[in-house]
Amino acid sequence: MLRLGWQVMRGLLGQVVDPARVRRALWIAGAVAAVVLGALVALHLVNGWAGTGSLRPGLVVAAVTASVFLLVYACCPTAREVGPELRINGRQVRPNTALAVRWEVRPYLDRVRRPVHPEHRDAILNDVPLLQRGLVRRLTRLAPLLLAVAIGVAVVFSFGSVNGFLLVWPFMYLGLLPEMLVRLGRSERARRDALATPPAAPEQRPQWRRDPSGSKLGLPGE
Repeated sequence: MLRLGWQVMRGLLGQVVDPARVRRALWIAGAVAAVVLGALVALHLVNGWAGTGSLRPGLVVAAVTASVFLLVYACCPTAREVGPELRINGRQVRPNTALAVRWEVRPYLDRVRRPVHPEHRDAILNDVPLLQRGLVRRLTRLAPLLLAVAIGVAVVFSFGSVNGFLLVWPFMYLGLLPEMLVRLGRSERARRDALATPPAAPEQRPQWRRDPSGSKLGLPGE
């Protein structure tokens, strides 16, 4: 499921993320990181805040710069603009990944694979693409943000000024990233199973008799 989820993410990335916005975010994050890098190097030359030795100061400065770069990038919008069909009063409506699928679709996203019932086929094919787009968007925002926090906490921990629990906390949240990839893989498995399932037979409506039923009374002249 992890590999399948990664394939889905790579396939949908161009549909969810705007390349022009990504380039702008990279330029902004790079400019801020360059300013921070210069300030950190100058500050270290003044008071040696990054530590002693030949290797540690360079690693600390590089780690802090990388953390700032990722943090600024995560704060920049990179998702594509949507059309009027996903706007209410001019404001964009973003689907909640927890509410993107209906109740009858959720059992097919569990760990255990289930055969698709024909009556659920259309619901799966309609809801799963919304769920996948929402998950890909969350991954593109959470991945750099969590990495930035993890690197920053690791740098602070290296100075011995915080409790070790604070080092474990951001890396625990990093486990959300592979979990979301697994959800992507399970949703793609359900979508493919739905495509392989024949649609449900159309509902047969009762045929009404044209001739009136019951007793027939003859009228004079008939």
